[in-house]
Amino acid sequence: MCEKLHELVKKREIPSDVKLHFKDNRKGTFTFDGKEHDVLLVDLPTIIEAQKTLDKKQFYKVADISQMILVDPTAASEPFIPQANGRHDTDPYNFPHGLTPPLKHVRKRRFRKKLSKRAIEEVEREVERLLEIDATAEDVQYEVVDDREIEMEQESDAATQEIDIDDSGDESESDEDLAAAIDRDLEEMEEEDDDDEDEEEEESDEEEEEENGQAGDTEIAEIKQKRQEIAELKQAIQRKTRDLLTAPNAMLKNRFETDINNLKKSLTLKEAHLAEMNEKEK
Repeated sequence: MCEKLHELVKKREIPSDVKLHFKDNRKGTFTFDGKEHDVLLVDLPTIIEAQKTLDKKQFYKVADISQMILVDPTAASEPFIPQANGRHDTDPYNFPHGLTPPLKHVRKRRFRKKLSKRAIEEVEREVERLLEIDATAEDVQYEVVDDREIEMEQESDAATQEIDIDDSGDESESDEDLAAAIDRDLEEMEEEDDDDEDEEEEESDEEEEEENGQAGDTEIAEIKQKRQEIAELKQAIQRKTRDLLTAPNAMLKNRFETDINNLKKSLTLKEAHLAEMNEKEK
């Protein structure tokens, strides 16, 4: 039926027995080739822009299509009862697919279901109730729980449960051998502690010397940089002063005076900072 109807549309030869009649806003009948078919007007999930061309080069927009007539291929011997489009959409007049294969189930995949006004009002009432209860509370306590700490505790508990302690070897050792082994271990630990203390003292002395040297170099560099900034500020003040003397109007003079005052304030602060740094260096 589809191929035959397409051929007639292309040839612009529509027979007189082709009729479309609607019983209401959604349901109707379509007469074609001597047979009646039930039709249903469904809403498409997207808006389709229809275009027209006369020379296959330039296209003109003619309409926006948002609905489609769905024809039942069987004869109209039984009433056409539309089915709901899955659990995500209970409206049988919402067509779940687009017109092209990539848009199959596009309504379920692309568009989320809207909340009803009743559900929104229920959520708002519940939030207001919780806020009222919280406002009347005499004491409120907050506890912040770190998920990572809980996971670490669970892992450590699992690890301790899996550890099996085998005491059979310890029972075979005599008390004298055990005491001698403990004494040897203690002596070795004392010797290692003495060596570690000596090494730590030497390392701390070297680190202090390096820090003192680095601190001195840093202070010298800061003093040098501060002096350079002061010299640049003095040069800027001299330039602005020359511009002030040659300013052609009062507006420019006020602007140069403001700039000079700001530069002088910065110069005073930097000179005071430099004096403090020199005192610390002494």
